[in-house]
Order: sequence, then structure tokens, then C-alpha cells
Amino acid sequence: MDWEKVNHYVLKKQHLTKKFDSVVKCVEDIGGLNSITAIAPYFSLFNRLKDFKKSMFDEELYEKKRLYRLRLMRGTLFIVTRNFLPVAYSATIDRTQKRLAGFRKRYKLAEKELEELKDEIITVLKEGEKTAVEIRKELRKNISVSLILRLLMEDVPLLRGRPLGTWKGEQFRYSLLPKNIKLRMDKEKAKTLLVEKFLQAFGPATLKDIAWWSGFSKKESKTILEKIDTVDIGEGLILLEKEAEDFEISKVDDESLLLMSGVDQYVITHKYSICPRLVSERYLTNIYNEYGALHDPIIRNGEIIGRWHVKEGRIDYILYEKIKNKTELDQRIGEMEEFLRE
Repeated sequence: MDWEKVNHYVLKKQHLTKKFDSVVKCVEDIGGLNSITAIAPYFSLFNRLKDFKKSMFDEELYEKKRLYRLRLMRGTLFIVTRNFLPVAYSATIDRTQKRLAGFRKRYKLAEKELEELKDEIITVLKEGEKTAVEIRKELRKNISVSLILRLLMEDVPLLRGRPLGTWKGEQFRYSLLPKNIKLRMDKEKAKTLLVEKFLQAFGPATLKDIAWWSGFSKKESKTILEKIDTVDIGEGLILLEKEAEDFEISKVDDESLLLMSGVDQYVITHKYSICPRLVSERYLTNIYNEYGALHDPIIRNGEIIGRWHVKEGRIDYILYEKIKNKTELDQRIGEMEEFLRE
């Protein structure tokens, strides 16, 4: 398989070969932003948008409210557009609630008690967004509000808003989803649209990639795929049929060098096909930390060639492959350091 061609095709879809100019359209095109950490969406957009400033993202998410952060695919926090929200929510809510039901049993929380707390929290949040600490103060109860909010987020549902402190903060403010926002649609149709969106954003991709990203089982993913016109281009890589000709004539005509987050959707989506797709086998043990999480990678033309980290406000890095001319890498490091200082 020509992995360079495959990766370049996906890089273009992900707006990683040529920077884009619209926050909302970018988020729509790439299938949402992984928001497993507070800073992850900012890094993702920094690599995709022209002259990106953190305020550009904050404005769309917190002020204009054209983006929404909810627990969606895999039960993970994602940021998606208003158009994509009913698809992502309806397709994944059953699995999310099933997963959260397991947590409720683990913590031995009675359903009646949770329902009463849910009603009380809704009443509190009707007054406006609040942090977990502020909600607990209003409730006047000696309970772990953070845990309760985690278990009720998708039932209510609740939005995670602007965090306290800086853009790196993890203490979010919570609010109710505006009543004029459409959230639900036919679940089976939503699942088909979700998988189709995945292929639009990440194809060619494998069945395992689809199942991992969506949170569906491989069996269910395969059943959904039968409703979509696709082609197999070899080695289990699936592509939308309408993109087959475009992929065939596509050329690797852009060079790219990126300092990415280890949870950016471009890399984390290919968790089970990362080798040989994004990294050669000889470097496979280098790309993970001691806890099995992916180091923040340095990616050249779609392939992981090193890793980077911040130390005392400066970026250090390790390369797995030599770079003849480090001028571009030094430029990327300088740009990232400036972004982090803002």
C-alpha cells in the first residue's frame, strides 16, 4: 500500500496540508474536535487554521455558540457543530447511557436519588451557568457534585462551558442546552450518517478505525457500512465510492511538518492501524509513554518521525529519523512556543 498517498489524502481532508480560514467549517469538515483535555481542541485548530488565535475558538464555542461540547463518540468529550450535533448525539447516546449506567451501579447510586438530583440541578442551572462548586453550594448537600454531573451530563443534557482560569483549565462551567437546539433524530439514520461522516473525514480507513472512532462494535459497524456505497482499495482500507476517482488521481504535492497533540483526531483515530500507517514498526515502542498514551508527535507528510514536549516554557524534542534541514522544524517550534505564550 502506498501509505504516503493514503496519508496525504486524509491530511488534505483534515485541513493539515493547507491552513483553513473558518473555525466552524473546519470543525464540520474534520468530524469534530477531540476534547479529552481542555487544551486538545486549541492544538488541533492551531495546526489547521490560518493565523489562529485562542479567542477565535472561544468566540464560536462560548459566545456565538455555534459549537457544542458533549460526551459523544466512545463516550468521550467532543466538540461538534450545531448541524452535526443531532447526528453524533442520537447515534451514540444509547452506548453512552449504558456506559454511565455501569458507573452508577459501581458507585451504588439509587435511580430515584439521581432523578431528584437531576431535577434540582436543572432548577439551579436555569439561573445561568455555574461550576460544580457553585452548584453544590446552591444544593446545600454533602455530595460529590462533579461525579453527579458526570453521570447526568447526557441525560439532561449539560454543556461544558468556559473553564475557570486560563484556556488550560479543567474546572468547567456547566449550563443547560438551549431549547432551540435540535438534539435528537432517528437513531438508525444517525448511525449511518455518523459512519458516512467518518469516511468523509478520515477515509480511506479500516473497519477497526470506524469501530474505534464511533464506539460501535465491529459487527454493528459492518452492518452500517452495508448501507453506504463504499469501495475497498486494498488491505482493508474503505473509501466512499464517490471519492474513489478523486483518490485515484490524487498526488502527493504538498509537504507538511506538524507538531501535534497526542490526542489529535488525525493520530488517535488510527489507534489500531497506526503501524504501518503512521509509524514504521522499528519506532513503534518509541511513540508511547510508560502509561501507554501517545507522546505528542512530530509528523512529516502524515508519518510520525519524532515527539515533542514543553519544558520550562521551551519545546524539547526527540527525532526518530534525521532531518537534513532543520530550518522548518525550528520555525514550527518557534510558532508553537509563541502560541503557548499567548
